[in-house]
Amino acid sequence: MIDALVEQQRILIVGGSGGVGKTSISAALGIAAAQAGHKTLVLTIDPARRLAAALGLDGIGPEAVDITPGLTEQGLEVPGELHAMMLDVQNTLDRAVERYAPSPRRRDQILANRLYRNISTRLSGSQEYASMQRLYEIATSGEYDRIVLDTPPTTHALDFLTAPERLKAFFDSSLIKVFINFGGRAGRGLFRVSDVLFKALNRLTGANVIRDIGDFFQVAESILEPFSEQAEQAQALLRRPETSFVVVTGPYPHQLDDAREFQSKLSGMRIRVGAMVVNRWFVPLQSGKPDLPDAVASAELEDRMAYWASALECQAHEQTAAIDQLEQRTEVPVIRVPELETDIHSIEGLKELKARLSAASWS
Repeated sequence: MIDALVEQQRILIVGGSGGVGKTSISAALGIAAAQAGHKTLVLTIDPARRLAAALGLDGIGPEAVDITPGLTEQGLEVPGELHAMMLDVQNTLDRAVERYAPSPRRRDQILANRLYRNISTRLSGSQEYASMQRLYEIATSGEYDRIVLDTPPTTHALDFLTAPERLKAFFDSSLIKVFINFGGRAGRGLFRVSDVLFKALNRLTGANVIRDIGDFFQVAESILEPFSEQAEQAQALLRRPETSFVVVTGPYPHQLDDAREFQSKLSGMRIRVGAMVVNRWFVPLQSGKPDLPDAVASAELEDRMAYWASALECQAHEQTAAIDQLEQRTEVPVIRVPELETDIHSIEGLKELKARLSAASWS
């Protein structure tokens, strides 16, 4: 059962393709952990921010919000606590600069620097790096017993997981060392605006751009080493025994294939996958797959309803066969969660989803 996974692992990272219910599963896992007596935090970097609506909130910000009272109002017994938070990427990078800048004056210069603002928001991997670093900060603070992270869809989730390594490689690159040398020389006045090259750059970009580059890389050497160390620590967090990935997928064959490929990539990265959750599974109502005619027998309502009932039953059997094949191809526990009658928009819906997760057996 999913309760065993919640009890065994301190950090659960929930990932999968879009539209399979990752955010709802993340919230349900958070409820399960809180009901098990743990002080739990559910984190999201999902730009759609659907988690807030499901938890009965108008919105989620960078400060943790206590959801526990809302759960108890819905009749749930919660010995622990449940909190929710949106990862604030920009503030995470700003805090890192504040921490490692050599002086308050230099800190303020960097934070106001146009090059820094572009790097912090546009450099490939910078946002994912900041999110991973924030997760590391929260995990090592010891404030929460359990942490559930709701990641973006699969492709972006891999970007998120590999960002520390990619940013470390970027910081260690020869190109960065050239710019560091450039920044130091510019600060000592060895580059003159009278030089032909810099005259051309000034005409093309404006003098402020040249000054921004010099200002930023003057301090780069003092912050890049700590950034690189943080990247290693954040990457190590993913491979700790206390951390586990939960891959969420839909029940259709192509979704199951994508989930299996995702799980394989995670294993290749030496990241533990604790469970694969097959969400929204149509449970067969008959022991055998029915024969489906090529077309509806007639326009009569009874005939049309019989046809679509058989079609749904066929789909349920096809889904079940595909899930059976997935179980044969992976050693990771597979949890089947039957389709709910309605979409999840409230704590009441999450309560039902959590109950189904808990009731599901590990295959």
